[in-house]
Amino acid sequence: MKRTVVLALIVAWVSAGLAIGLAPQADAQKFPSKPITMIVPFPPGGSSDLVGRTVAKGAQKHMGQSMIIQNKPGAAATLGLNALAESRPDGYTIGITNSGIVFQPLMGSKYNYATDLQALAQAGYIPFVFAVKADAPWKDLDEFTRYAKANPRAIKYGHTGIGNTAHSAPEHYAMLSGVKMEPIPFDGGAPLIAALLGGHIHAIMNNPVDLQQHIKAGTIRVLAVADDKRIDHPMYKDVPTFQEKGYPVSAILWQGLGAPKGIPQDVLSPLADGLKSIMNDPETKKAITDLGLVFEYLGPDEFGKKWVSEQERLKKVLTETGILEQMKSQKK
Repeated sequence: MKRTVVLALIVAWVSAGLAIGLAPQADAQKFPSKPITMIVPFPPGGSSDLVGRTVAKGAQKHMGQSMIIQNKPGAAATLGLNALAESRPDGYTIGITNSGIVFQPLMGSKYNYATDLQALAQAGYIPFVFAVKADAPWKDLDEFTRYAKANPRAIKYGHTGIGNTAHSAPEHYAMLSGVKMEPIPFDGGAPLIAALLGGHIHAIMNNPVDLQQHIKAGTIRVLAVADDKRIDHPMYKDVPTFQEKGYPVSAILWQGLGAPKGIPQDVLSPLADGLKSIMNDPETKKAITDLGLVFEYLGPDEFGKKWVSEQERLKKVLTETGILEQMKSQKK
């Protein structure tokens, strides 16, 4: 009897020990088991930051853990992007990525983000638009092109840096159409838009989210959309694309999420699935649309391929327009 009791106690003790020993392993396989940090390489309040906060809002509901926003602006977003690339690839540090990640490496950034980061999910996109002041004499792109051809370099357009979208897309249009325009640099989007409204420049290629209030107020007119399809929004439904006019100009701002390279598949899969659930939540879709973006979810594979193809396309445009040489000269 006593021997039976002793044996039973030993079996119970061994079983308990095994259970305790296996518990950490079981917990390690469950992801996420703690809050996730999201690096936003921009200041609070911008469209990238707002997309990040929208995604973070749905984390508890769809992933069972919160997301902590960590704004790391500076050095044209490379400060935050470098921090993301150098983070531990355990799934607990992710970051906001936008179309700038395909441009920065061409300027000599430390990493080629399109290949040195892990794509996770695209949240949405918006094509850039070519805009003029509402009282400008050109009612559409055809009139603008005719005038620019007849008056070489009379048109001044503003941009926010050599090689970026606001510069490369107008130069691509100029190359394809045969017009000659004078580029004028500005330190940021706000002074750029102010210069257009003040009549100091004639045109800009810009993110329409930043122009919405002026378009609604009737002070800015959009002449063309830089995409192969029109923007699915009442404000732009009558605005043609450059492609419709015979100029295949593409300039698209997309917003999404990335992570350090090297995340194990047993972590990457639940992370990607969780983000997909957040993105496809009706509340998230509405919030992203309300930010002025066209909602479009892309998973890790599709989004990663987009990074690489967009970088190749941009490099081709910068080479053909001669901008890449300007960028190289600027770095010397």
